[in-house]
Amino acid sequence: MEEFQITKLLLILICFDENMPGQQFEYDERGSTFYYFLASFYAFVLLPLTYYFWPREKERERNSDVKRCRCEPCIQKEAARRSKEPYKNLKRKIIKFHLLVGWVGLICIIYKAVNIEIEGAEYDPYAILNLDSSATLAEIKKQYRKLSMEHHPDRGGDSKVFVAIAKAYQALTDEDTRRNYEEYGNPDGPGALRFGIALPSWLISKEYAIWVLGIYALLFMIVLPVVVGSWWFRSIKYSADCVLLDTRQMYKYMFHRTPNLVPKRLLTILSGSYEFFKVCNSEIIERPSDDVEVPNLIKLLPNLGETKKERPFCFPYSVKARALIYAQLKRIPLPPKTLRQDANYIAKKSILLIQEMIKVHAHLVNLALMGRISRMPTLESLDNTMKLGPMFIQAVMESKHPLMQLPHFSDEIIRSIITKKRNIRTCADLAALPEVERRSLLKALSDRQYQDVISVLSSMPNIEMSVQFVVRDDDDKDTITAGALVTCVVKLCRTPLLDVPGNCGKRATQQQQWKSAELSSAVSVATDSEGASNPEKDSNGYSSVQDNGSLVDGKEATNKRKVWEKVKKKKKKYMPKCANNNKRKPAIKKPLPKTVEPAKTVPEKQPDEADVDVEGSGNDSDDSMNKPDNAKDSGDGSEDEEYLLNDPDLKKERAILETKSSITHPVHCPYFCEEKFEWWWIFVCDRKRRLLVAPPIHVTTLVNEEEIEIKFPAPIKPGQYVFQVCLRSDSYVDFCQFKDVKFKVHEACEILTHPQWDFSEEKTDDEQLDESEFTEYEDEEDSS
Repeated sequence: MEEFQITKLLLILICFDENMPGQQFEYDERGSTFYYFLASFYAFVLLPLTYYFWPREKERERNSDVKRCRCEPCIQKEAARRSKEPYKNLKRKIIKFHLLVGWVGLICIIYKAVNIEIEGAEYDPYAILNLDSSATLAEIKKQYRKLSMEHHPDRGGDSKVFVAIAKAYQALTDEDTRRNYEEYGNPDGPGALRFGIALPSWLISKEYAIWVLGIYALLFMIVLPVVVGSWWFRSIKYSADCVLLDTRQMYKYMFHRTPNLVPKRLLTILSGSYEFFKVCNSEIIERPSDDVEVPNLIKLLPNLGETKKERPFCFPYSVKARALIYAQLKRIPLPPKTLRQDANYIAKKSILLIQEMIKVHAHLVNLALMGRISRMPTLESLDNTMKLGPMFIQAVMESKHPLMQLPHFSDEIIRSIITKKRNIRTCADLAALPEVERRSLLKALSDRQYQDVISVLSSMPNIEMSVQFVVRDDDDKDTITAGALVTCVVKLCRTPLLDVPGNCGKRATQQQQWKSAELSSAVSVATDSEGASNPEKDSNGYSSVQDNGSLVDGKEATNKRKVWEKVKKKKKKYMPKCANNNKRKPAIKKPLPKTVEPAKTVPEKQPDEADVDVEGSGNDSDDSMNKPDNAKDSGDGSEDEEYLLNDPDLKKERAILETKSSITHPVHCPYFCEEKFEWWWIFVCDRKRRLLVAPPIHVTTLVNEEEIEIKFPAPIKPGQYVFQVCLRSDSYVDFCQFKDVKFKVHEACEILTHPQWDFSEEKTDDEQLDESEFTEYEDEEDSS
């Protein structure tokens, strides 16, 4: 059988060889296919290059009706930015020119490929003999005799044309040749199978063989390994956040060595970062003038600690970096061409390094909780680390008053406005004053300067934060059991800190929309007669309702339902039996202080959720029997569709796929070299135990409103707990909020066991055989 199959395969191959006289690979001689290949590869490279490198103008989302601050530092910063514009414009023009040249080259290649004449047209013997396809045999012979006499080689004709004429005549007169022409389109029968390669033939010619091999060896054996190797050895020095691994290791050592770090010590650790060392960072510039300018700067900074012997803080690069850091925080004027540029670079780099410090702190806390390190960094160290960012952005020391963030403010003005009657501690306190009182308080400022202050206050944020603890993927989301995975849902709503009376158009309208939407959302939650698990939200996604069901402004909300809606009976939930209590005790709701907004309660679940109902199934079945089938089906379909649209988990999954920009609201920071946007840090902690419960999350997408989820495990021991949700700005000093959330941790419920879940151990083959024989014997007795 196998021999027969082999013989059959050989016959097929022989027939294939007879039908296909020859097979050969051909390179492109005329470039008809090579240009198509070149155009495709060229466009494949040029399209992404154009997308990524084409210069884009940054669209700054600024309100045109709000005047910019015109203080002297802002003017200097704007002038420095404009001084770089010519170089940036020249760079953009050069990039555009090269990209346009690339596109012109692509157009030329496409034009060349389109206009190449393709050989190998269809063979037509009638066209060769200059006859019509309906010509008779006599006409064919007559025309052949005429053309053969004209093009005969003995009479001075072209031999190639004569051969073509003879071949065409034979194709039209000879039966076998005509059959080949009609079947295969060629009088010679099937042609050779040719595989074309879209590369020019000179690539394999002996003349250019050495050059081609040399270019291949240069690209793939020298250039490619060098590029990949240099990139690899450079990238392994950095973490995923572009921070040197040596710097990260130094942070770990310092945080573990001193768990409780004060801001001054943190600044010293920051100055020892290897990003400021020229050996590790080629962007650092060391000038001969540093030998004169840096010692003069150190004289202006007492208690700098330049005489310390602790490494690496005693090295010259660390001393210089520390001096420039304090010069930035104290707003000391520096030489614009030398130290000012170095200070700007250090301030810009310090923001990234501070973020790395926060991540290192959270990492060490996790290691301490797992028992891998002996000492845990304190919560105060995390707070002090987060304070460094606003200090660099606003160029203020920790001991300075937060009002120093405002333009035209000085120590004298701050001392004049702080009295016994008015204890103004923050910018929010100043913005809360009436307009007349605020203007009289700042009478030392001119009208123009006062307008700058109002403009900056109106650009500052006012955050409304609501917090809620839930347990996802559980039958009872409000009950927190020991060791459960708790989800802290934080909703942030940003409004301007101050509404300018003369500019109440856009911002005031937005704030009114937020407030009205918030009120309508609260009413919709309070009047939800179906006990929906996800209350109807406003356009901003917020609903301000207290634990007792009353509105934030004190008005009570009554349960209402629409006229066409039918009252539904709530199903009783099946609750598993706990270890100590057979019945579930209602959670005791206590009102929180006025200064703290209580966390919103999660409404009950909708009846269409997959809840197990044991006692109330009869009533529901009776109601369903009384309804028509079509009404029942339509109602179930609409409820399922509405549930899928309003399900919070599905909404969050869709929101994850959405990409949000990190460009939020610009920050007034005249002493910072670059434009900064409002970003926030949020985390959960236990102030009583001084413990970080959940690692900090960097919120970079808060424009109007944002919802953040923080997951953390519940305490193992049951009891009452108070966790604090902390929100800190990384751009403004003293812009932070703290909310205490009281909750009760219940004992974990027992897992119900069923007999069918108990599986005995696997039996041996002998035991299974004995058991099967015994069962067969019993079956025989029963049958008898």
